[in-house]
Amino acid sequence: MRRRQCRPDPLGPARARRSERGLTLVELLLGAGLGVLMLSAVAMVLLAAGRIQRNQHLLSDANEEGRTALRNVARSMSAAGAGGAVYSYMSATGVQQRPALLFTNGVKPLNAPSMPQKPDSLILLRYVADRRTVLVGPLTSSLVSVAPDARPPTAPGVEPTVFRDGESALITNFQRAMLVPISRRDLNASLRTVDLTVTGNDPLALQDSQIPIEPGATVFPVRVIRYRVVYVAPVGNVPERADLVEETLDPRTLEPTQQTVLARNVEDFQVQWAYDRNDDGVADGAGAGAYTDVGPTESLFDPQLTFARISLSARTSDTLVSDQGEFVTQEDSPFERGLDLAGEDSRPPPSGYRRRVLSTVVLLKNLVAPRI
Repeated sequence: MRRRQCRPDPLGPARARRSERGLTLVELLLGAGLGVLMLSAVAMVLLAAGRIQRNQHLLSDANEEGRTALRNVARSMSAAGAGGAVYSYMSATGVQQRPALLFTNGVKPLNAPSMPQKPDSLILLRYVADRRTVLVGPLTSSLVSVAPDARPPTAPGVEPTVFRDGESALITNFQRAMLVPISRRDLNASLRTVDLTVTGNDPLALQDSQIPIEPGATVFPVRVIRYRVVYVAPVGNVPERADLVEETLDPRTLEPTQQTVLARNVEDFQVQWAYDRNDDGVADGAGAGAYTDVGPTESLFDPQLTFARISLSARTSDTLVSDQGEFVTQEDSPFERGLDLAGEDSRPPPSGYRRRVLSTVVLLKNLVAPRI
């Protein structure tokens, strides 16, 4: 058997020399250039994705914060007047009456001339319906005794915290109502009641002799609150802004005792009012003309008031960015689309910011006088 002999490869030495030689300068530069291009493309994609994500977060935050604030205001307005459209209270000058909802049309710029907007403000009673109680004894000059109302499915137990710090008692038979600030709460275990101590107010003086409030009347824990926009001065590189706040007020003097920020970077807050005198479920008038700036005040309260339209204009908390720097809106987008709240005082947001206009209509079901 013959053994097959392998012939030597004539190109073998050349291949060996080439493998030992490595890459040429041209090949090295070409490979490095391609690597740099690929890394640059990846970096550009990552930076663009980061800008898009940041912009989306700013837009989403502005939208969600504005909607949450609008729902808060709408819920409070919808419940306004649950215990009566008007209530009596004791002021420094004696017995006074106040509507359950007070409106102040904006007359003062936030900070002229840079922020000429003139936001509206609202004062109303916030009800805590799930902790309402029943009057179990005759009213006295210094004490109100209450027990849990067994009608609601979420009726609280007999405990002093049925009324909490900062809350007052709205005592109502739904024909007459009185607002009584509470200074102390004590549990009467033997009678299973909560005794509310009244200081500086005399419930007997608030009684209406024609329709007196008697045992069995409903007692709501309430707070007198105000919604308004406050100006915040610039600090360092942070520009000036305005915030929509909820203030807890002293029920007698309406002086603020506590403040909570509902939405930051608010540009305007407007409330318009409409009527439904023919009871067809639609605001009287046509289109935008159905709503006016004439709302409930201390001296003007129309029991036929039916609808309120709340509008809130807010902007992003920081500038949006693009690959060319600050984002510039070339045309009206769905994010900016909405009502022109400030009229002649309307101005575009600062460069790089975006604006969001939100609006909702509230049915004032507790303020509408019953139709016979």
